[in-house]
Amino acid sequence: MWPKLDVEFLKLFPKLGGDSVLPSDCKSEDEAWKRCLDSILAIRELEADWDGQGTEAPTPEVVDSALILAVMLRERKVRPPTSTTQGVCGDVSLEWQWWNLTTLNLDITEPYEADLALLASGQEGQYRTLRQAVAV
Repeated sequence: MWPKLDVEFLKLFPKLGGDSVLPSDCKSEDEAWKRCLDSILAIRELEADWDGQGTEAPTPEVVDSALILAVMLRERKVRPPTSTTQGVCGDVSLEWQWWNLTTLNLDITEPYEADLALLASGQEGQYRTLRQAVAV
């Protein structure tokens, strides 16, 4: 299970109605969120060697974690990502882009674990890892 998304973490994401770039063929935020969730579901159908280069497919657990995290972000009024893709290391990647060339990458790499990188021109990058709390 994902940990609670704290305020400091959520501040890194664009809010609904914000100025990040929507996918080029989406006219609304609702349409863009639907496209994101549909893309994650399509990634779940990939098989090994999906790209003809021997690349592993994301595991169902990683894809399900990405889907849950995307829904959590949507519920917290985050603007939809600009793109949603499968990575070449069995990960699922959500990316937000702004017109000023700032990018935010959220890579779900393991079940309930994600790496975040916020890169803005002329600024030091911000990096965080979000992972489930381990019960002791």
